[in-house]
Amino acid sequence: MRQVSNWCALAVAGAWLFAAPCIAAGEQAAAPAGLQPYTARYQVSYRGLNGGELESSFKHGTAAGQWQYETRVFPTLLARIAISSQAHEKSVIQVNPAGIRPLSFNFDDGSGSSEKDVRLDFDWNALTVTGTFEGKPVSLPLTPGTHDTSSVQAAMILELLAGRKPQGFKIITGGKLREYRYWPEGTQQVMTPYGQVEAEVWASQRTGSNRVTKTWHAASLGYVPVQAIQYRKGNPEVQMKLVRLQRQAN
Repeated sequence: MRQVSNWCALAVAGAWLFAAPCIAAGEQAAAPAGLQPYTARYQVSYRGLNGGELESSFKHGTAAGQWQYETRVFPTLLARIAISSQAHEKSVIQVNPAGIRPLSFNFDDGSGSSEKDVRLDFDWNALTVTGTFEGKPVSLPLTPGTHDTSSVQAAMILELLAGRKPQGFKIITGGKLREYRYWPEGTQQVMTPYGQVEAEVWASQRTGSNRVTKTWHAASLGYVPVQAIQYRKGNPEVQMKLVRLQRQAN
């Protein structure tokens, strides 16, 4: 599945926010009390080669308690061999005192065909996930804590804002429900367009996979990731670095 997040090979890394003036270089934003709308732009590279940029936005939805998370890509000419510049994904989620629940997930590969597209609908009353994955039907049991590749990113930020240390998430990828283990690896200083910030380093790995993703979450920026690297058999392959962040208060 050539989802936007898979093009980056970082299915559980990324960032979210929407609109408002850009933070000036060198300016530090106060850590928010909870989730806030934002847009984050990242430079993406694969084995040292420039792949273009990825932009993720997190904003309020059309109903109370709903949010929308969208990701779009801006690939280089070479990277367009792997993904269309029209490709995008969108997740609608619900945020309540119990946490975050995905309501729907849609991926469009940007082509005129729907063969590679993904559509998922989460029915929390019937406890089922239904839809299609690359032309094949999807029907899975739904249990509390289940996420798509976008909603899990908001869930991770919410956990960190609450001072918790998650040990794992259940995420639907490739049309299947998979277990991902998460663990902290201390803190590091990371240089960003807004100066040097301290970031918590979190690693994650799907059960049975030889890939490990490490994500640097900056508390001073509301735990928005400032960097992410995916390693395959211990070697770095894909890297994302924050190049621009826009945020507005709720």
